[in-house]
Amino acid sequence: MLDFLLCATAPLSPQLAAEAEARFGAALYEIYGCTEAGQVATRRTVETPEWRAFRDVRLRREEGAVWVGGGHVEAEVALGDVIELRGPETFLLHGRTADLVNIAGKRTSLSNLNYHLNSIAGVRDGVFVMPDEEGGGVTRLMAFVVAPDLGSEALTNALRQRIDTAFLPRPLCFVDALPRNATGKLPREALSRLVSQAAGKAGQR
Repeated sequence: MLDFLLCATAPLSPQLAAEAEARFGAALYEIYGCTEAGQVATRRTVETPEWRAFRDVRLRREEGAVWVGGGHVEAEVALGDVIELRGPETFLLHGRTADLVNIAGKRTSLSNLNYHLNSIAGVRDGVFVMPDEEGGGVTRLMAFVVAPDLGSEALTNALRQRIDTAFLPRPLCFVDALPRNATGKLPREALSRLVSQAAGKAGQR
């Protein structure tokens, strides 16, 4: 019998964390960290999206970056992620800095949007995609979602309660499954094919 599960890879979706706990009959905890600082914080994903720093570890924001130090982190380190501080010991993780998207002057990360999409009841899997920019207009995000029991209006309304309207996907595409590989990742080539297929269907209307 397991005492608990521990994950230290990319942040898990609430659905995946809940499924793992149900299958193994044990609580699942995630660890957040980086090569420079080591382990920094933990959370139980099914209970809260908020991370809590380890004992004596503190975080602070300065000049647009979040720094971590104290405890086992001997010298302060700037973290390469988009972090929303909730206090000196707690924070929300919104994804990698390289994952940022800018829509109509507003910024967020694809990882943050994916988290909110996959937190909606009835969504089995989903992903936001930033298409290649074309012309001088505003590029709109797309989303592909596996949610057989939800309609487009219901899902859009649920998203509107969680994210800024600038990031609502246009279009929102329902699919039977996302083309994940054997490790659960979505290769760029597979996502590009999905985008091309969606564009082709739109052009046929």
